[in-house]
Amino acid sequence: MIFLVIMGALFLILGGFYLANSWQQYREWKSGTIIVVLSIIAIVYGVINLPYFHHNNSASSSQSISSSQVARSSSFSSFSNGLTLGNSSENEAQQEGKTMAVLRQMQKGYSKLGSVDYNEDSKTFQITPTDDNTVEALKALAQDPSQAEQMGWSNLTKSIKSNSGQVEKALGDGYSISIMNPSDSSKALYTAKDGKTSYNIAD
Repeated sequence: MIFLVIMGALFLILGGFYLANSWQQYREWKSGTIIVVLSIIAIVYGVINLPYFHHNNSASSSQSISSSQVARSSSFSSFSNGLTLGNSSENEAQQEGKTMAVLRQMQKGYSKLGSVDYNEDSKTFQITPTDDNTVEALKALAQDPSQAEQMGWSNLTKSIKSNSGQVEKALGDGYSISIMNPSDSSKALYTAKDGKTSYNIAD
């Protein structure tokens, strides 16, 4: 709109000169007067629609909205405890949903190695090997941890440690990934928590 005001002002000046010149030489005033009037209308219209005026109107609207929000918050203040509980439950449901999504992803990723379950009490994703070769190797490792280096144990634990860091990013801290002992599924051979090794039978 500022452009319209500027152009209107220029046409007003030119129209004034044209009107004065036409009157002096030809005693003609209609064309010049029309130009001057249109220029004034353009200037007035442009000034009214400048951002300054809209800013004032917006400020007034914002004040009225803020007032209504204050009124609503006051009227619902007695339900604040209930709303807090509702948000907490919703967060828990969302966290549970994300945990189950991670579990499904891990089940797909470790399908060739074995099964994956989630222990809610310890917040641990437990990998139970079912592949015959892996089961035999891990049973031997459980009996003699000194074989870890020859078996390439560090490659598997490094991968799980890295995945543990990804789980932390997805779910937050406090979650673990464990490789369970095929001979005793209640015991872990390796556990990584929050991207760090917390237990390694080989150490």
